[in-house]
Amino acid sequence: MHKNWFSIGGLLIGLSGSLMSLIVCYDYILGESFKGLDFLLFLLIMLPAIFALVTSFVAAPIILVPFIWSLPFSTYLCIASDVKWFAISCVTYLISAFLKFQGTKNRIHLSN
Repeated sequence: MHKNWFSIGGLLIGLSGSLMSLIVCYDYILGESFKGLDFLLFLLIMLPAIFALVTSFVAAPIILVPFIWSLPFSTYLCIASDVKWFAISCVTYLISAFLKFQGTKNRIHLSN
């Protein structure tokens, strides 16, 4: 499935970012920190994290979709409430997509 280090790094970083986002989001939904934002946290943070968890195993950089999906709300939470965890997980999606892109580009050059 993964034949080079870029793809493996993209897989591991994507998995860690999505799991971190799921754990932090679960903690905030059950806690008292963001009362009233439960639906938004589920729709704009948890669903992209689940999608990122699934797309971490795909070789193509489809993990850009959860990055774009969660970027506006993660940025808002980072600026408005000083919560950096969601922004960090969003950046891990971008890093994972970059590594996966390098892995697919590297695989194309190796096959020629």
